[in-house]
Amino acid sequence: MNSLTSINSLLVDIKSINNSLLIKLQETGFDTQLEFGPESEYTARSLSQAIETMVIHFLTITANRHQFLQRTGYEERKEIESLLKQLYFSLKESQNNLNSITTESLKTVDSQPLAYISKEGLRKELPLRISLNCIDMLKPYSRMLELIIAQERIHALSAVLETLLHSGPSADQIKIHDDQDLTSDQQAALELSHYFIKQAL
Repeated sequence: MNSLTSINSLLVDIKSINNSLLIKLQETGFDTQLEFGPESEYTARSLSQAIETMVIHFLTITANRHQFLQRTGYEERKEIESLLKQLYFSLKESQNNLNSITTESLKTVDSQPLAYISKEGLRKELPLRISLNCIDMLKPYSRMLELIIAQERIHALSAVLETLLHSGPSADQIKIHDDQDLTSDQQAALELSHYFIKQAL
């Protein structure tokens, strides 16, 4: 399996588990609003949202295989793949633990996020906390990909603006043709361009 195929497969698996994990945490009795992390920057809810946003960023850019391969190096892709694997395993293990807590009627620890008492009476913590490190290390890649998407939108807007500016001097002469051939981003850019040009004329 090549790196891109593996990355996409992991992203789908992470998204699937993440979607159900927050509900499972609540059902099991965890307070999803309690803060944790090096600077108390996360709650279980905000962590779930951060994972969801990151996954969508990656899925958006990897949808264009050629561009993703051009914009990233092999070692970068392998690093992304490795971090996504770690993230997946922390989510999967947390899911397994939550199932055990439910079936064995274990108790959560009040005011301590992700902590519970094992059947041996020991304080344990869901592996979900391990995912924080993975998220932090994936953030630079996610921001890079987000920037690429933003640049594409700017280029699409610039191209449409240039076309419209050369189509005629009057706002009444600005027409939208063949919009069925435009992507959703191009259509949005076209509508925004039309608005700005009307304001400028």
